[in-house]
This record gives sequence, structure tokens and C-alpha cells, in this order.
Amino acid sequence: MEEKMNTYSMIELKAKMLCEGVNPDSGAEDLFRQQNPSGVKRGGLSSGGKMRLSDNLVANVPFYRKKKVDLKVVADPNRKYGVFIQEEGRILCEAEVLLAPDWYGCKVGDFGITQVLTAHNLQLAGAVYEDCALFGCGNQCQFCVINHSLKDKRPELILKNADLILATLDQIPVDQYEGLTLNGGMTLHAGRGMELFESVIQAVYAKYPDLPIAIEITPPEDLDWIDRLAEAGMSSLMMNLECWDQEIRSRILPGKSKYCPRDQYLLAFERALSVLGHGKVTSCFVVGTEPTPSLKEGIAEVVKLGVVPSPLAGRYFEDVPDYPFVPDVNWREFLKILRFAGRELARTGVRSMDKAGCVACGMCDLIRDL
Repeated sequence: MEEKMNTYSMIELKAKMLCEGVNPDSGAEDLFRQQNPSGVKRGGLSSGGKMRLSDNLVANVPFYRKKKVDLKVVADPNRKYGVFIQEEGRILCEAEVLLAPDWYGCKVGDFGITQVLTAHNLQLAGAVYEDCALFGCGNQCQFCVINHSLKDKRPELILKNADLILATLDQIPVDQYEGLTLNGGMTLHAGRGMELFESVIQAVYAKYPDLPIAIEITPPEDLDWIDRLAEAGMSSLMMNLECWDQEIRSRILPGKSKYCPRDQYLLAFERALSVLGHGKVTSCFVVGTEPTPSLKEGIAEVVKLGVVPSPLAGRYFEDVPDYPFVPDVNWREFLKILRFAGRELARTGVRSMDKAGCVACGMCDLIRDL
């Protein structure tokens, strides 16, 4: 164990796990299955197993059953929720499965509560609009799997209204969580989906004024929608560029490239910062979509505007038939990109002030840990 921990620091081990994933044994799978009782498959990169490593690092790690990778996660028979991270049969570190909270057993009307909201570390998260217009016109993002959660799903869960969100929050000990993140797919309305959030944010803010609300969505065509959501009670905004290179964007993000070009993101960043203030606007970049030089260029450009970048390792979904996105992410290169982003943030004095959202959660990236 000592020999291996000299090879990987905990930061390096988390980076390797995020980039390459792990092979779980059956005991570990049983523990992690409790974290997703409704079997929800999210639209982005958040599927995986949630665990706490040493040094209090938390990680949401991709699991692979068919694809063989270097790292294994194995149940520890002597600890009820304990697991070991192994490589070549040797233990690298102990870890602990993050427990599914007690309220995961609740129902909201006819629905299991996790079909509406789930816990991500100290954050609550859910999709207001669990669909995307880009699938309807065949221009969806290559790495998105949001439509795979729609099978046999009732309309009330595809587009969740304020009453459903509030009824769910009423069954959760909200004061135990630091924030609420609401996301959704894109529409072709001028709000690009923001129009579906306004009434939900108003209702949540009115009843839970101390709960920060982060929204993750595509930038609107009509920038006034950013002002409207801020007035409704939104505290921070995530608008994910995902990729900087224009030619690559047109290939892997065909719909967004067409209906929401890169320049629209930059305009939306400026408007959001003027409305929400310093440290309240973030943008993720999916590492593995483009060469490092263009990725670094994009990170530097958004930081220059005052936006906090969140580099995420691209993930492969082996259980999605004909999944078209196969990222090749070297964990050492991933760490270099993260450290570059950290230096840019330090140089410009930009830092996250979010109490909600992906950067605040910190399970799928390392920008907060660095």
C-alpha cells in the first residue's frame, strides 16, 4: 500500500478514476446500486458511483463491467460501506460509499422521489426538462444520453412543474444541503429552455429562500431570459461550452453549434456576470473532445471574461447501444489541464462563489480540490 501511495497522490488517483473509470466487483455494485434506486440515467457525464476517498475527496466515478481498466473497486468485508481501490491486486487506498439518504425511500404521489431529485454530495439535483429538442431534429450532442431516461416515462416527469418540485423538497431535510441544481435539455424557444424554469425557480425561492439555486442550461437567444431567472431567484448559472474548437463543435455538438453558436455563449456569460456577479457563472469543458491547445485557449478566454471553467473527463456509456462518443482522456493530461485552469483563475483573481452547482459539488471534477 505504501509503495503505491507513493506512486499516486490522492489527487492523482481521483484524476485517474475520473478519466479511466473502475471495474466494480459484485459486492461493490450492490453498495453503489442503492445510490440510484430509480435507475435514472442522466443526460451528461454524471452517471457513476459516488464515494469518499482519503483526504476527504469525493468522487463520482464511471463504472465499467465489460471494458477492462486498471483500477478495481472491491467491497471491504470488514466495513459495512467500505471499499478498496485496487490496481494489479494491490490496495491503493480505502474508500467509503456515500450512503443513499433516508428520504430516497419516499414517494411523491406515484413517483419514487429520486425520479425528481437526487443527492450529489451536499447538493440536490434534478432535471426540470428531461428531454431535448435536438434529439427531435437529429442534431443532439454526441455524448448526451438524456433520451435514454424517457422510456415509459410519464409526461409529469419529462417536464416537471413547480408543484412537483416543491412536493419533493417538502420530504427532504433541505437544511442538510448546501444548494439545489436544476437542469434541462434545450428547446428552440428564444429562452432555449429557460422559459421552462422561471415558475419553478419562483416557487422554490418563495418557499426556501435560503436554498441557493443553480441552473444548468444552454444560453438563451434572448438574453433577457437571464435577467428573468435572476429576478425569479436563481443564484448562479452554468452554461457549458463543452468544446472550444469551432470545427469540432460542429461535429460533436451539431445542434448547439447551429442554434447557439459559440459567440452566443460569450455574450450570455457577460450578461450573466453583470446580473449575478463575480464567481456565479461557470462553464464545463469536456476533456477528450478536442486537442489540448484549443481546450486551453477556451479555458483562458472564459476566465478572461470572469467565468469559472470546470474541465470534466469525457465518459463512455457502455450500456448505451451504439454510443457514439469514445473519449481518450489521459489522466496526467487531464491534471495538466486542471492545473492550467487553476493558474488562470489565480492569475486573474476569478474564483467560484457558488453555493450550488457542479463546481460546488466537486464530485466529477477537481477544480475545487486544486
